Amino acid sequence: MILTLIKSNPVEKRKAREDGSPILHIAEHFSDTIQGENFVGYPSTFLRFQYCTLKCVWCDTTPVWMEGNPYSVNEILELWEQNKIVDKFIQGQHLVLTGGSPIKQQNALITLLEMFQEKYGTLPFIEIENECTLMPEYEMFKYVSRWNNSPKLENSGMSKKIRYKPDIIKKISEEANDPWFKFVVTKEEEWNEIVQDFLEPGLIQKEQIVLMPEGGSREELRKRYDWLVDLCCRENVRFTDRLHITLWDKKTGV
Repeated sequence: MILTLIKSNPVEKRKAREDGSPILHIAEHFSDTIQGENFVGYPSTFLRFQYCTLKCVWCDTTPVWMEGNPYSVNEILELWEQNKIVDKFIQGQHLVLTGGSPIKQQNALITLLEMFQEKYGTLPFIEIENECTLMPEYEMFKYVSRWNNSPKLENSGMSKKIRYKPDIIKKISEEANDPWFKFVVTKEEEWNEIVQDFLEPGLIQKEQIVLMPEGGSREELRKRYDWLVDLCCRENVRFTDRLHITLWDKKTGV
């Protein structure tokens, strides 16, 4: 059973506790689920951040990350203790930082991770979802165990000037821990865009690429499985399902 710590789209707005620690704006927070994309299946706790640098036309979490409430870093740590989330992390459950855009709040996020490490002498295995439009601070490279980057293609509906940041992409590719680049694709021809904008300029390596079908329901995903699996096999790159949708037919909160 999924343990909900902070509900998405709360009706009642709250104020963060004034305790001197930095503020994080959280859209939803839940535990005892599994990672649904890229390295799927790992038991995970999800911390979804409010706000994003983009607004992709097919984004299926927009109604969630546009809402939220502020929580102090100390409140989050206390929430983890009260719900035995710290024990889950120590036992191996991953912490998945998602959004919205976690990097948009990276200064307060870094404080959260620093305080966790100082208090418990360890860190969870941390995965971050990242749209690659903001440069991460050094401490983010230090603390994050796996980077699930998702630079956006033309199919996102966002202008290239906003969504495509070659210097950021290259730095993450070369300096981050375990960096992967997941591309949301809607048709086979979009592979040419990946080659032209990411592989030919040398921003990323082919072995870092993961292709994921766009789709917000089981039926939408199934329509793209066959040709996308064929494409992945032909180009020798990884395929990822959206396992949370395949299992629960839900896009958020699972």
